[in-house]
Amino acid sequence: MYHWVKTILCLVSASLLSLQAFAAGEGERAELGHYFAPATAEPTTPDSEGFIRRWTILEPIAKNFSSNAQLTDNFLMETMSEEYFKDQFTVIPVDGSKVKYGKSTLLWHSLDSKKFFINLLRFAEGYGKEYFQQMYWAVAIIDCEEDIEDVRLAGGVNSGAVWYLNGEEVLRLTNDRDLIVDDCMSQRLTLKKGRNILRGAVLNGQGMATFCLRFVDGNGRPVTGYTLSCELPKKKK
Repeated sequence: MYHWVKTILCLVSASLLSLQAFAAGEGERAELGHYFAPATAEPTTPDSEGFIRRWTILEPIAKNFSSNAQLTDNFLMETMSEEYFKDQFTVIPVDGSKVKYGKSTLLWHSLDSKKFFINLLRFAEGYGKEYFQQMYWAVAIIDCEEDIEDVRLAGGVNSGAVWYLNGEEVLRLTNDRDLIVDDCMSQRLTLKKGRNILRGAVLNGQGMATFCLRFVDGNGRPVTGYTLSCELPKKKK
């Protein structure tokens, strides 16, 4: 009799633990839903202030540094010179596609931010990942009907970041920063007719991990005359 009772208690205990874990997982996803929505097949546009809200973001890569004060020019240059995954500066990721980093398998997620900024801490937390001492890769696909000349990429970040447009580094944000709109700006750029790829990496030691990006014209006004898309998996016939 004692053994039967013990077995039943163990089963009940295991069931309760499973329910708690499930509820915790649902809570994480619910928190993600406060900040993001899944991207759709339909192109979108920057918001009215020009902020880019559609991104395909890679689950974070662990980096061994503890303080954002370490995010100097030299540190970012050395960090970005390393290879973390295949074709990291050329790949156009598909939502749900996988990256191999060491023994880890990481997924890309195509999302629309519900805020003008991208909250990477909530992104990582929502997918059950570590969020401190991490590197976050992000890609935005920009389509233009014609050349858009004389624009600047304006960014803010709560940590440090490096951004590339069509394969060329255009903006680097160093040291321990707070998220400030248009904190740093690139040199004058041209968004070419057709497809442009904006990609970069945000690094965060401790604290919040957020960024915001937009293009502004020569007078500092937001540029909104382009669309944003993402690569979604092809539907099976």
